[in-house]
Amino acid sequence: MLLFIKCLPRMFKMAGQDVRRHFSLTFSSVLSIAIALFIAMIMGLFALNISHITKGLEEEFIIQVSLKPSINEEEVNDLMKSIESMKDVSSVTFSSKEEELDQLIEENGDVFSQYKDSNPLYDVLIVNLKENHSLDSVSKKIKKMDNVVKVNYGGTLITTLISLMSIIRKWGYIFVLIMAILSIYLIRTTIKLAIQTRKDEIMIMRNVGAMNWYITFPFMLEGMISGFFGSLLPMGICIFGYGFLYDRFDGVFMSSMFKLMPPFPNTIYVALLLMVTGLIVGMIGSGMAARKYLRWTR
Repeated sequence: MLLFIKCLPRMFKMAGQDVRRHFSLTFSSVLSIAIALFIAMIMGLFALNISHITKGLEEEFIIQVSLKPSINEEEVNDLMKSIESMKDVSSVTFSSKEEELDQLIEENGDVFSQYKDSNPLYDVLIVNLKENHSLDSVSKKIKKMDNVVKVNYGGTLITTLISLMSIIRKWGYIFVLIMAILSIYLIRTTIKLAIQTRKDEIMIMRNVGAMNWYITFPFMLEGMISGFFGSLLPMGICIFGYGFLYDRFDGVFMSSMFKLMPPFPNTIYVALLLMVTGLIVGMIGSGMAARKYLRWTR
């Protein structure tokens, strides 16, 4: 360990010299990593936005229970207690038909003010759930209760939408992982070409008794340098490009129901992750390529 620490300055110097000496091959490595990280960045932001949209949709989903006009206060309280006793229900709130009409007027304009004298709406119970995947099952149970006219939560279309977005989010993360693995093999192939032109140098280092780690580590440092510079372009696009698109679309996608992930600080985290990924894949890819030419270990 002490020997490794003593040799570090020299190995850093060797890595810097090799980067300058084989600039064209280093540039190829940087370009390969930049392309792979760019694709991974797009898929990562896509997956994060899908996750953000899904969570936003789930928070807005409630069950609205319309009550019979003939129901009295005692029956309302009994019904609320029965619904609250369900394991998937977090809270139940009563809203009178007058409050529902006022909300309707506030959201859609004075066109509904004409119904104030003859309010056609029902008194309702607003049911919030602990887990929104139980929307359908809880709704069916409430629908069978006494004094309930109808139950509304959006139907199977809503649950299908949540399930679809969850699947897209999971596959997005898997694709990001695949792109990270692909970038490792891209840099491994590129660095292999550089190492192949330096086989004589490696042979000389072996013959003078250099340890395998002493031969391999400068190549790993080269890979980290390539990974760092390869991550700069995707990082810049992630921070400034996504921020521009977020402002361009006013933070929503197609509809106010689909709210995009805020740029700050999320893009900073993604950019830092891209840089770390670039360093790691560069190091691993170079190490794998270098060790291919080390036929034995000491």
